[in-house]
Amino acid sequence: MKAFITGIAGFAGRHLTAYLLNRGDEVAGMEPEDTEDLDLLAKAHDIKIYFGDIRDEKAISKALNQYKPDTIFHLAAQSSVRLSFENPQETFSVNMMGTLTLLEEANKTDFPIKTLVITSSEVYGPLTPDEVPVTEDHLLRPVNPYAVSKAAVDLLAYQYVKAYNQQVFIARAFSHSGPWQKTVGVLSDWAFQIAKIDLGLSQPTIKVGNLNVRRDYADVRDIVRGYVDIIEKGKPGEPYNVCSGIGYELAELLEKYRQFSSKKINIVVDQSRMRPVDIPILVGSNAKIKEDTGWSPNISIDTTLKDIYDYWREYLVEEV
Repeated sequence: MKAFITGIAGFAGRHLTAYLLNRGDEVAGMEPEDTEDLDLLAKAHDIKIYFGDIRDEKAISKALNQYKPDTIFHLAAQSSVRLSFENPQETFSVNMMGTLTLLEEANKTDFPIKTLVITSSEVYGPLTPDEVPVTEDHLLRPVNPYAVSKAAVDLLAYQYVKAYNQQVFIARAFSHSGPWQKTVGVLSDWAFQIAKIDLGLSQPTIKVGNLNVRRDYADVRDIVRGYVDIIEKGKPGEPYNVCSGIGYELAELLEKYRQFSSKKINIVVDQSRMRPVDIPILVGSNAKIKEDTGWSPNISIDTTLKDIYDYWREYLVEEV
């Protein structure tokens, strides 16, 4: 595979890069601007990094025509629900217009490209207990700007398959976490806070949002493997839930984290971490991706949580 990854320096992008390189694939990517971390990533793995905004037609065209990938993994996005409420215009611009620009430029090339677009479980919106685990044929009912933008991405991908016969694949990613994730992710945020407490760097109090929700969590290392399986074995234009199929109460996962520390940790609900509209339960069915590609998750939630906690603990020790 000659892969091109938008958002290559992001959380999932780094894990996907590692997975592809371990398979022996060739990898290049795109980011908005150069950073020291990107230089280290590129030099360590001999990866070509192109710089430009995902909405910039000329930058996308230049990268695709110079590198000539056979596969695109479109991971670049504004992926925070909270930030989507604060700046819906930017969320729609990056997610919808960025995807449209990429698909349009890929369609103009004179060489074939397979493209995987990443949407989200958030497109399903509020579900009742009898609607889970939700399947891909469920009605889309997005209730936040991020989810609406990803529903548009979902439909754009389908349109380019039907209108232009492009090889575009759709992954509806459910919640995922793992090492290297920034604290914008709730499980990573909790691990960071608890690691600081355990190292004596902060008071034994952890700030949380709504704990009374049930989410389908998988490990990012399983998720990116699913992305590759979809683009290699899946069907263009068909959405695939990439998920564990298991629902976890956030309160239950927080309690698992508290057991990593020897200190008594107080929990404080921080209103700034609450969403204007929340989804009480979001659990997916992975029957379709299993049937079409043979993919299934391998990493347990306990392993994921421990790996995130260890990552932040090691990071903080080095920083101190």
